[in-house]
Order: sequence, then structure tokens, then C-alpha cells
Amino acid sequence: MPHNLRILQVYNRIPFPPRDGGVKAVWHTRQIFEDLGCEVRGFFLNPSRNWVDPSTLPDAMRGHYGKEIIEIDSKIRILRALATLTARLPYHLLRFESSNAAKRLGQVIESYRPDLVLLEGLPMAIYLKPLKRYDCKIWYRAHNIESDIIQQKTVSLSPWNPLKRWMQGEYRKMKAFERQTVRAVDAVLAISPHDLNQLKAMAPERRDTMLHLGYWPLMVDPAEALTKTQATVWYGERPLKLGFIGTMDWLPNQDAIQWLLHEWIPATEGWPNRPEFHVAGRKAPAFFAQKRPAYFFHGEVEDAQAFMLSCDAMVFPLRMGSGLKIKVLEAMALGIPVISTAQGVQGMGLTPGENYLHAENAKQFAQVVRDILDSPNKLPRLSEHALLKFRNNTKHLEQLAALNNFLRSSFASNDKATTPPV
Repeated sequence: MPHNLRILQVYNRIPFPPRDGGVKAVWHTRQIFEDLGCEVRGFFLNPSRNWVDPSTLPDAMRGHYGKEIIEIDSKIRILRALATLTARLPYHLLRFESSNAAKRLGQVIESYRPDLVLLEGLPMAIYLKPLKRYDCKIWYRAHNIESDIIQQKTVSLSPWNPLKRWMQGEYRKMKAFERQTVRAVDAVLAISPHDLNQLKAMAPERRDTMLHLGYWPLMVDPAEALTKTQATVWYGERPLKLGFIGTMDWLPNQDAIQWLLHEWIPATEGWPNRPEFHVAGRKAPAFFAQKRPAYFFHGEVEDAQAFMLSCDAMVFPLRMGSGLKIKVLEAMALGIPVISTAQGVQGMGLTPGENYLHAENAKQFAQVVRDILDSPNKLPRLSEHALLKFRNNTKHLEQLAALNNFLRSSFASNDKATTPPV
């Protein structure tokens, strides 16, 4: 590359604290570009629904990277949501629209003169039109296929649910906007191979400008963190402790916990050696905390890794969503056995029975747990296989090399980018 590229990373939240998948993906992407010799600064919205006190930010977020923070009101308002029935954009995205943010984003681009504006997630693509005024490249980092999540929720609603028609409209508008964004930007970075294929289908003519850039947990270095092989491993001497952790205001996680509570946990009722179910996460609906037999709700925990390591296995009964389930990756990188639906491990290239235990419904889950109880050595073996899967995996190095080559070809000219508009 002719010079150290300047990148402006744009996200609809402050990427702190690093507790949920979206925030971790943003930090991860920043680190990747910095490792490739780029200079990265941030432009972040601070929405009311995920508000962070800027005074609490760590040193790594201060200075140039975390300097630009714009407060916006993103509260969900029913009347405004209904008023968007005839709007071109879905309400899920309109909540992040702000004239003040658009104005300030332009000022930052004019002063910083980035070579590349990196849109983290689909919500910030609502600012794509004004960004096109500037002579800089615009890339879209897709965290999920957003329209898929809305479609999956819509399908799950009863035909008599008054929200169903509104959600159907949201899905159509989200799908159209997603396709429009993929076609309008200069390049797309997909977080999983599955998502990459879907994005390529949206814009076949842009296939050569789309790359798979996944997420790999930083704790895979054996020197960095305690792993399940070093912690207490279950051999059948006490009740089996199964865990789930995630941000509870994310729709796929809410759906997973409701399914766990209403079907998966009841499938073990009456067992003499019934397992314990431990659930942790922030922003949970009140009924998640209600007391139930064999169920323990911990709310927001201080240390997610410590919580996962305290469990004998993690359970991910996910049936909607896209992208990568980062908590699944982190659990496996710590050597923690995983029980999951196919949806929960989508795009990870895992083999059921070898890298994780597969259950697609409550009946299959009950059988998986029975097998564990009957064969206590199964979990330690799965723990070892999980660690080997990550420590022997070199695909992330291939992805980094591909990204580096793509950057070099995209910025082969010696001309500086980002000429402010006249």
C-alpha cells in the first residue's frame, strides 16, 4: 500500500463494554486493520437504548479513536413505528437516523480525510447517500443478514398476531435496503461463509468485491486464559451444570431462552439426576428471572469467561439469527463443550459429535444429556476436541492475507483519497 491507510470505523453504538457479539466484532475488526498497518479512528452513535457514559470509557477508547460520539434517541415508540408503515426504510433502521449525526459525520470526514469509511453493521448504511459525496471508499462490514432475523421472527408469529403484518413490511423493506447497500458500497466483509454466499446472491455482479472475514477469539493462545482442561471437568460426581450466556435484548437470544424454559428444561423433569440450567445476560425481560425448578438466572455477570468456565457445558438452543454466534466460538476456544442446534453453529465448519453435540429439539436435547450422564468421559473428550479445533486452525491467517491483498489492490494508486466536496 502506498501509505498507511486512514480508516474511519462507523458504528451505531459505542463499542464498549465488550460484552456482546456486535461490540466484540467491532473491536476485532479494528485490531485486524491495525495489525495490517492501518490507522483507525472511530465515529460512534450513543443511542439511548444502549447508552454508555463516555466518562467511563477506558484509555483504549479515549483519544482519537473514541473522540467522536454522537448522542441520539433510539427508544422504541409504538406510534412512530406504526407511522413508518409507508416509509421506504424499516423502523429498525430509522431509529438511528439523525440529522445532527449526518452533519457531524461529514465534518469528521472533511477534517480527518480517511481513505476508507468502514460501516459496521447495516444501521449505519442509512448515511450512505451523504457519504457518497466524498472521494473515499466505503466498505460494509456485515455482522448479520439482518433481513433473515426479521423474517425468522415474522414466521414465528401467529397469523392472528397484530404485529405480523407490520413485521412482514419490515422484512420486505430490510431486504431491499440490504440489497441496495451491498450494491452501493465498494466492498463487503462478511463474518461467515454462509453470510457471504447470501450477500453474493443479493448482488452477483459484485462477487469479486466481497470477502469472508470471520471472528476468532483472542483467548485461543494457551498462555492467555484458563481453559476447561485446566478448570474442573465434570465426571459425573455432582449435578451436571449447563449454561447459557448472551445479551438478552437481542431477539434470537430471547427466543432461545423462551424455548429453553418452555420445552428443553421441561424435557428433563422428573429425572433423578436432573441437570442444573444456569442463564446469564444483561437486559433480560423480567420473566427470565422467575424461579423454576433446576433453573438459575444470574443476570449480568462481571466476567463472562469465568461464568462459562464454571459450567460443564454451554447450551445454545438458537433457532433464528445469522452471522456468527461469538459466545459459541468463545466457549469452544476455552475448551467448554457445546450443545447446540445447527443454527447456533452455522458458518463455523463444525462436525456434530466431534466438535459439538447436536440437538434440534427438546427430545434430541434430552437424549444428548442422557448420553452424557451415562458416559461421563464424553465431555472431557469433547473439551479436548474443541481446543484442538481452534488451536490448529489457520483459516484466520488465510483471511488476513486475502484482506491484505484486497487492500493493496483497492488502494494501488498513489493518489490520496477523500477530497472534500466543493
